[in-house]
Amino acid sequence: MEQEKAKLGRPFMVLDTEQIEKLASLHCSTRDIAFVMGCHEQTLTNNYQANIDIGRANGRTRLRLAMFNNATQKYNAAVQIFLAKNLLGMSDVPRDEGDDGVLPWITPVKENDNNAEDI
Repeated sequence: MEQEKAKLGRPFMVLDTEQIEKLASLHCSTRDIAFVMGCHEQTLTNNYQANIDIGRANGRTRLRLAMFNNATQKYNAAVQIFLAKNLLGMSDVPRDEGDDGVLPWITPVKENDNNAEDI
């Protein structure tokens, strides 16, 4: 009889990708996801990184949608200000145009001045 070769390494694991994506959409750390799934962190990063990325992207999208709905449908002023600053580039601090020079001198125009140009 032939001797069977001993298998080396950890046993092959098939994990629930839907569960990984759900946990990642809640922005759980890779360590937390590995603990819940019962595997090593390296197993997730080596074999399921695409699922983690999809889940985190879905979580960010849901958060953006919730913020947008909160600002536009519930009229939450704080969220409206945050989105205006971050998405529209608005600011509550006036911009410095960099004109540090002296303003030009303007002479007032008299009503009876014949040389005055029409404004």
